[in-house]
Amino acid sequence: MHPQFSLQGEKCSILTRSGVGQAMAVLGSASTVGLVAELLAADEAEVRTAVRRLAAGSSGRALFDDFDIGDRILRDTPAEVRRELHCRAAKLLHDRGFPSATVAEHLVAANAADYPWAASVLLTAAEEALANDQIDRAVDRLELAYRATRDPADRAAIAIRLVRAEWRFSPSNRTRNYSRVRAAIRASRVPTAQVPAAVMFMLWHGQTQHADQALGQLDCGRLDDAAPTIDFLCAWLRTSHPPHAQRHRRLLAAQARRRPVPAERPSPHLLGAELLTGLFTGRPFDETVTLARRLLTRHRLAASTVETLAAAVHCLIYTNRLDTAAAWCDSLLAEAEARQAPTWQSIFAGLRAETMLRKGNARAAIDDAVLALNYVPAAHLGVWIGTPIAALVRALTMAGRHADAEAQLRRPVPRALFESRFGLPYLHARGHHQLAVARADEAQRTFRRCGHLMRRWQMDFPWLVPWRNDLAAAHLALGEHRHARAFATRHLDLLGAATQHRTGGVSLRLVAATGDRYQRVRLLRDAAAIARSGGCDLELATALGELGAAHRAVGDHDKSRMLIREATRLADSCGADPLLHDLVGDRPRRTAPHVSHLRRPSNGLDALSPAERRVAELAAHGKRNRDIAAALDITTSTVEQHLTRVYRKLEIARRTELTFVFGSARPSKAGSSVSVTG
Repeated sequence: MHPQFSLQGEKCSILTRSGVGQAMAVLGSASTVGLVAELLAADEAEVRTAVRRLAAGSSGRALFDDFDIGDRILRDTPAEVRRELHCRAAKLLHDRGFPSATVAEHLVAANAADYPWAASVLLTAAEEALANDQIDRAVDRLELAYRATRDPADRAAIAIRLVRAEWRFSPSNRTRNYSRVRAAIRASRVPTAQVPAAVMFMLWHGQTQHADQALGQLDCGRLDDAAPTIDFLCAWLRTSHPPHAQRHRRLLAAQARRRPVPAERPSPHLLGAELLTGLFTGRPFDETVTLARRLLTRHRLAASTVETLAAAVHCLIYTNRLDTAAAWCDSLLAEAEARQAPTWQSIFAGLRAETMLRKGNARAAIDDAVLALNYVPAAHLGVWIGTPIAALVRALTMAGRHADAEAQLRRPVPRALFESRFGLPYLHARGHHQLAVARADEAQRTFRRCGHLMRRWQMDFPWLVPWRNDLAAAHLALGEHRHARAFATRHLDLLGAATQHRTGGVSLRLVAATGDRYQRVRLLRDAAAIARSGGCDLELATALGELGAAHRAVGDHDKSRMLIREATRLADSCGADPLLHDLVGDRPRRTAPHVSHLRRPSNGLDALSPAERRVAELAAHGKRNRDIAAALDITTSTVEQHLTRVYRKLEIARRTELTFVFGSARPSKAGSSVSVTG
């Protein structure tokens, strides 16, 4: 026993300034003469005398404002004495009605929670810490509450809260708490209210057996115990993990029969369930967008809402509200960064990459997808990894960086990815890469697999993944025009009208490739109009380029030049180098279906005189007119005349287009390689 005082007795055997200082250091800003006296079981008058010796003239309200002094005293206090002081302080402050956060500080410092009220205090304090983004503090309190709890169901609930807290910065399935949740599922100890969270954790990592076991508990449980979260879980299963929904039809049927109680301010889970259910059952897009905005506007990003907010952004993407989706991704990313939640950052960076991809901006999609794969180790991203990898592969393919795209496709992904919606864009991206590198037969098999999964899951929506357009493009690459036309036309039939979705314009463009030259102009004009309103610059560049070629085929060269000029500008801004070179280069096209069939007439360069070609080559390499004149020993006026004739013969409008015609090396704005960890 420490000689300063006896904590076991009713009174201090020796009351010294050192003992009072230790008690004051433990109580910190809560210390008063009365509390110090109670903590030491000493007479208040004696404590006041000791305090006066420590600091003459101090009042009894806040005796220990200098935390540095307190820390030094506590460091010099023996561990056993310090632990017992914290234990007694916890009980004392709890009995006096101090806030849970203050009491929990002492419980954690003592590493003990033997009091019957300790677990409740620790859980309340943990929630407050989480609300203030103090994750380490929250985990400490939850861990102690777990040890203090004896009921298996309560322990399972705390373990799930621990996993949720850790998930923000490390969504790993190899942590102690994740193992605790798995054990609780095997023992059927997870409370009904916590089952949805447990299922989502299991499905994230593709642990389907554990997810099915947890869902089996819901089949036999009372759904009213956690109605909104179960509503969202059921909607999430139908739309993101359909094989599980099909295996648990009884649960989904029971949830569908239950009528939700109208709420003045619906929970995010209730709104999320309504949003997903409506989108995948044919609700008009405008209503879906209104509901998504309502969810995003009314509810803040939190551990319990990240799935619902991500679902809302995905709905905006599917309904082609790309600018709105991009704005919300930026907002949610900023909030996730401010709250130091790398997992959330990865999710919303992945969604922004998908948004930029659909806008046709290959450079931005690459940057965002790489960020999504680098915020946390890629091995921890589970089936969600399908989103950023799909966006990255597709964007690299657009940019003509086929070796980098192939490298990303070699990255290991969970087998369960192809039992989830996140596997569909992955297959879509892989098929487009195969098509871009002239493996059309392989691309056909990949696209057919995607379509087979969508039909089997009863999710064959043309706006989700346009696999029929993809197959049409593959058939076109193989010269099978009849099959290409059939698949593109079927996609249009499912849309109802080409103008219903941006993919309708792609269908028109594919059908145009199978028709005569006059029909082609009409169809491509409609395709370009849809692309312009759909917000995808790359598709617009492709449609305009093909429309320019169609006008040239019917003899309208002025219109052709104007269209190709705009297409070239758009392709350059998108970072779509293959399309850019097809528009202004001199090599035939063998790339993905979004890339135009255009190429320069083979005799374009041959039409130049030797003098014109020398001038044009120097201009293509960035030489100014006076430098060219000096190099060739001619006048500046002669250089200008040569260039005028070169522009006319090559059907180009500006000097910069010479760079592509002559194959000059251009530094890539997107970088030479993709650097991703994991």
